[in-house]
Amino acid sequence: MKKLGSVVVCTITAIGIGIIGAPTASAGCQGLWTPWGGGQRCDGPIDANGFFQRCETGGAFGFNTPQQCYQVDANNLGNSQPWIAP
Repeated sequence: MKKLGSVVVCTITAIGIGIIGAPTASAGCQGLWTPWGGGQRCDGPIDANGFFQRCETGGAFGFNTPQQCYQVDANNLGNSQPWIAP
């Protein structure tokens, strides 16, 4: 039973770290965070050629994935989500 208690305490601690370390949404960003995980997507300004940089992060139970950034064509979004205005 003592081992189970330690697992519960470790899990609660990991969840707490995830909530405390979660970035807040700001202009140009959308995010969703729960005790179980979440993520954030941020879009940069659209340049003269119609492209913008999109960066995404995610995580679960206090473990975050590395930020991934890529270029998106604002004139041809395909299956991508619409641009998030800053």
